[in-house]
Amino acid sequence: MNMLLSEEQRDALQELMNISMGQAANSLARLIEAKITLSIPKISDVTPEQFVSMLSDQTVWYTRQSFLGSIKGEVISTLSKQGCDAIGKLMDYQLPLTQDRLNELLLELANILAGACLTGFAEQLSLNAKLSMPTMYSATSQHYHYRWASTLMMEVEFKVEVSQFDSKIVICLEEASVQTLLAKLQQLLE
Repeated sequence: MNMLLSEEQRDALQELMNISMGQAANSLARLIEAKITLSIPKISDVTPEQFVSMLSDQTVWYTRQSFLGSIKGEVISTLSKQGCDAIGKLMDYQLPLTQDRLNELLLELANILAGACLTGFAEQLSLNAKLSMPTMYSATSQHYHYRWASTLMMEVEFKVEVSQFDSKIVICLEEASVQTLLAKLQQLLE
């Protein structure tokens, strides 16, 4: 599958991602009353091998959330193991975090960030996407089947300065949804 975006489409997509990721960062910043910095959104076509290698970092927790609607896919959130206690404290979790409370915190963070990112992104393109609840995910314990056999991947990194915590939100689109996205982008550009 060849999904090469034109330079114009990539720029437009990056700008849309920037806006929706900014909304996600604002949601979290208001909740924890801390400054959050964002990376520039990265948009890439990935092979199954690249996707699986992305899921092999042992310094982060992973969550997955599928979404359905006029676009379908999955949001993978990576949440750094470092800084979790500081974020937990900012979000009024009792420390030290038990494993159950840590999972609850990670799922809540993933849901806030992924939800705001996907919602903002879909709304700007007049698409609808309903996000499922996140689940903890371990790439090492589960054989990841190659559902994302070359996909468009959009990712951005969030850093919470006071806690050394960071998170990455990766939106993976199914092949048919990439075509829907490209058609909407083209309408936007015309």
